[in-house]
Amino acid sequence: MGSMTMQPANKRCLTFLPQDMIELILVRLSVSNLLRCRGVCKLWDGIIRDPRFTMAHLRQNAKPRPLLIFHREMTLGKLCPSEAVLFDEAWSPSTWDVPVIEPDDFLCASCNGLVCLYSSKSTIKIANLATGECMHLAKPVKNTKGDHFSYYSFGFNPATNEYKVMHFSPDKQLHVGGSFSEIQVHTLGDERWRVVRTTQVLSLNSAKHSGVVNVNGAMYWLTEDTESTWLRAVVSFDLKDEHIELIRLPIVDFENPAFDNPFRYQITEIDEKVSVAAVQTRRDSNLTGKVQIWTLDNMVEQSWSQKYNIELLSLQVLGLYGDKIVMHSLSQHIYCHELASQSFTVEVAKLVKLLDFSPRLDKNMQSYVYVKSLVRLDAYKKTGIVHMPKRKEGWKLKKWEMWEHKLSRLEKLWRSAYGMQQRINVNAQVMGVAFNLNLPAPPDQ
Repeated sequence: MGSMTMQPANKRCLTFLPQDMIELILVRLSVSNLLRCRGVCKLWDGIIRDPRFTMAHLRQNAKPRPLLIFHREMTLGKLCPSEAVLFDEAWSPSTWDVPVIEPDDFLCASCNGLVCLYSSKSTIKIANLATGECMHLAKPVKNTKGDHFSYYSFGFNPATNEYKVMHFSPDKQLHVGGSFSEIQVHTLGDERWRVVRTTQVLSLNSAKHSGVVNVNGAMYWLTEDTESTWLRAVVSFDLKDEHIELIRLPIVDFENPAFDNPFRYQITEIDEKVSVAAVQTRRDSNLTGKVQIWTLDNMVEQSWSQKYNIELLSLQVLGLYGDKIVMHSLSQHIYCHELASQSFTVEVAKLVKLLDFSPRLDKNMQSYVYVKSLVRLDAYKKTGIVHMPKRKEGWKLKKWEMWEHKLSRLEKLWRSAYGMQQRINVNAQVMGVAFNLNLPAPPDQ
């Protein structure tokens, strides 16, 4: 009988498909799946690493999610490191979907899956949370005394495909520390920082407390304006020509017998438009009670429209994400609520609890909009130090020393209680007493 040979299965290999069809299939996959697909073959790896594919995937799969950052702080006598919490599409919080953020890092900005991280070191970091790539850039200031993470921001200009880091340089000559007239700019790929002078002195404190947002190739923040009912104006910084423009806010009558004038302002993005929120407190309780959100409809005409008018229940707004508003309470809980209409009151029965962030303090918490992406940083390694990820699947958070210390204390208490239980059971048997405790034995390690 002749030897039998196994015949290969009659099935088509995916590599026989035209490349454009392969791209149409791959572009529908998630970032985590694409990172695994890079190891299939050289063709797939080349497609996934192509900058054009990266931008096409980002445009098609950009699903902004809330990213909460708890900055380092001393809580209950213990030093808590910086920590990140990401909410997935099901609104479940996870501390394992984000990369290693060092214990002393502060997050400055989030853009196209890249984040800008600040620390007391001589460099700032640009990192891709999904791929694990991390790029270090030398800070524009040698003396970091008086420097602050909120003075840095990071944005993208789609017209030129350039990423730029900005630093508000405080006016030391004026001896006020609350203003700036120079912006230091670094374009990823360039070798040095450049200085852009503003047309007027701008408020550093307003930008520090209200934030900076990147919308359609420009950066926006707030400055003081005594002629406005808001006492604020919007500053626009075009990332292409680096031109600065002042945008007046709409005339709004904030007088209300039930609410005080706004005490806090926040600039954000809604539906790819610049939006400004004014937060008011209740006169009877001094607690947060109302937020008005206005959207810039036409930058040339500087026309605005009211997007939302929301009455709150002593809650602080963290941000708006799609059809939901995310808030936190004084009891250190985070909730979300449906954006029911343009004008509505938050109802307790409709609040969905997302997270208990105790013992963290709300003053050290910030929220950002984050999307997972494949944007690469190794193209800029000539002008900065780029660290590649140890695993293609991405980074995992460190087990912080505080958590290990707490776990160690719990294990010691467990072992002590288990030993006491064993002694009680032995004595009960000697005395003939029916007494048995069933505390499980602690693990060996």
